[in-house]
Amino acid sequence: MKIIWSHVDSSENAYSKTRDVINISYKRREEMQMNCRHHTVIKVIACVLSFIFIIMAIAVPAHAEEEQVETTPSRIPLSKLEETIDAYVASYEKYTAAVAVVAIKDGETIVNKAYGYADIENQRKADTSTVFEWASISKLLVYTSVMQLVEQGKLDLETDIQEYLPEGFFKKLKYDDPITLMNLMHHNAGWEDQTAAEVFYYSEDETLELGETLRRNEPKQIYKPNSIVGYSNYGVGLAGYIVEEISGQPFYEYVNQHIFKPLHMNDTSIHPTGQDHPDLVQRRNEIEGYTKDLKLIPENRVYVTFYPTGAAIGTAEDLGKFLAALMPVDDSHVLFKNRDTLNEMLSTSLYYDGTSTPRFAHGFVEMEYWVPTLMHEGNLKAFSSKVVFDPESKFGMVVMTNQSFEEIYYYGLIKEIFGDNVNSNRIISEGGGYFQSARRAASKFTNLFTALDIRKFTKAELSSSYHVVEHNGVVDKISFTPYIDYLPISNVKVNLIKISFIPALIAAIFTLIALIGYVIRMLFNKLNKRRNPNTNFNKYHLAINFAGVALLLNLFILQTKLKFPNYPAYSSIRINLLFNLLYVVLAVAYLGLLMFKLRKNNYSKKQKVMYIMSGISAAILAAFVVGWNLYV
Repeated sequence: MKIIWSHVDSSENAYSKTRDVINISYKRREEMQMNCRHHTVIKVIACVLSFIFIIMAIAVPAHAEEEQVETTPSRIPLSKLEETIDAYVASYEKYTAAVAVVAIKDGETIVNKAYGYADIENQRKADTSTVFEWASISKLLVYTSVMQLVEQGKLDLETDIQEYLPEGFFKKLKYDDPITLMNLMHHNAGWEDQTAAEVFYYSEDETLELGETLRRNEPKQIYKPNSIVGYSNYGVGLAGYIVEEISGQPFYEYVNQHIFKPLHMNDTSIHPTGQDHPDLVQRRNEIEGYTKDLKLIPENRVYVTFYPTGAAIGTAEDLGKFLAALMPVDDSHVLFKNRDTLNEMLSTSLYYDGTSTPRFAHGFVEMEYWVPTLMHEGNLKAFSSKVVFDPESKFGMVVMTNQSFEEIYYYGLIKEIFGDNVNSNRIISEGGGYFQSARRAASKFTNLFTALDIRKFTKAELSSSYHVVEHNGVVDKISFTPYIDYLPISNVKVNLIKISFIPALIAAIFTLIALIGYVIRMLFNKLNKRRNPNTNFNKYHLAINFAGVALLLNLFILQTKLKFPNYPAYSSIRINLLFNLLYVVLAVAYLGLLMFKLRKNNYSKKQKVMYIMSGISAAILAAFVVGWNLYV
């Protein structure tokens, strides 16, 4: 029995072991299957991750490459800049005479092209060798020259400029406040503006030395220094003269030696008549000038009285060289010995009143497009030019056209490349009002035309100006452009100006009727063979009325000569101004003679009325001439 049970036990043990083995095998198989599934999942995940990593490896460099693409301030890729300019010019071709465009990036010229016609009538195309007029961009040469002498310790920006000028140079200063070179750079020394006739001349024979022409054309000081910005060619011309006095060289020679020669600007001259580069003058004479609607401007070659302010002529490519020197890419300092001097010149030196908004950087205008920029504009009788650059990105542009006060490229193309500039001011005052430009000839014959240019600004227009200064809800002045402040004019003064024209108009009408009436009566009596009633005073009466009509005709001729786009030389209108003065003398003589004759002779009541009315009319017209400075 024991044996049997022992056998049974052994069998059971064997079965049990076999079962355990089977169970273990089953478990191992399950584990293996699970491991296989895990491996499969891991492989799938690995494949997915690998795929993602591959995509990222491809995408990241592409994105990085996209971020590294260099663009203009308006986000146009530099690689497409020339194409963009070509398309822009093509879209405005029918409004374009000639335009030259140069773009600089990191010291290199990346665009240098000319479009259109230098001479439309003769179908002479513009090219990169076409010579344009810089106009007021020439002023940048003055500022650069001044800063070079500041660097050498020969000039100080805050010193009274009378220390640098011959004794007794000024005769018309109103204020004792010192005028500094900084005032000349900021256009806030307080001088009235020159008339167009004083700024330009047409004959080389009229060219004077710079110091002499500044003395002869000294304007009156009408504002306190540092108070009002009013664009002043005289002030910048004076800075050019100070460069002459300190350097001992004519300004154009100084610039040739210290700016043009180091920069290899071989196609540019700032000689008052360009005679140091006769070949350049010949090329300048091959280009004509036009209005915005492409009308030919006759006699479009003008000379600038204060020549450092606007006499430069040259190619856009040469101007691009000067622009590149303002944005050096390394430590080579062509214009200055020390980089700090350049940095100082291009740093803010004047802010808009009561703000931290930059206005001037030592003569360079600070303008906020999509990036902060420095720029300067230029306009002459038949040319418009502009330089804009961003010193931070070392990108800049030159635009030069042979159209007067051109806007498509002067403003439009610049905005296309640099982005728009938007001004916004919060206006507290209830409404707008009348304003007059601080850049005006207050004591010259154009004072009348300046008065007629008084502008009315709405509150919305004020808010879009560059800057508005208010005190207690009243607008004190507006900076309509960076170059010019506008000052408020009361409604009372505006109405007085309007009223002042009424008696002048009545006097003009009476004078005209009196002369016509006299001629008609004389012809009527002659036809009817009647004797003309005559007194010994009739000839004087006739003469003053004839002179009055001649005055009206002379004023019309004067206004026509001054009408845009004419820029007459002062010598060409001097005779008109002298006639106005002669009329004043005649009017005074007539009134004196009238009072004398009325006491000595017996005239009819009708005759007395006519004589007296003619005298009053003459007095009004003479007062109009004197009051509006129409004789100087």
